[in-house]
Amino acid sequence: MGLLFLLLLIALAWSIGTLQLWWRARWVGEALLWIGGALAVGAATRIAWGFAGVFRSGDWHSLSTDQAAHRLFGPGSAWFQRSGWPPLDGVANVVLALDLFWTLLALSGAVLHGYVFWAGVARRRCATRARPR
Repeated sequence: MGLLFLLLLIALAWSIGTLQLWWRARWVGEALLWIGGALAVGAATRIAWGFAGVFRSGDWHSLSTDQAAHRLFGPGSAWFQRSGWPPLDGVANVVLALDLFWTLLALSGAVLHGYVFWAGVARRRCATRARPR
């Protein structure tokens, strides 16, 4: 289930750029850049925290995605339930074992890619409206 939640979160982060198609909300583009930047800063902070652990105690302070989800949602949440399909469960275990840095980096990349993609769609839409008939 963790992999499905992560993929849903990445799809949501990418598709939030569709708000740029709404002509009344032009400020949304700037907000999306701030969100993507904040996620990137979170990823950089995560790396700095890991290096601080190396310098302090000689051990990389690796916070995995499942440890973060366990702290956020608590034990027994839907995040940790098995899907019943062994290949999906195996991939979910790998994804959950990854460092939180990769999750934050993927979300930041999805937000920024969605911003660029949907900004291009909005620009093409405006260009087709502005053409003389």
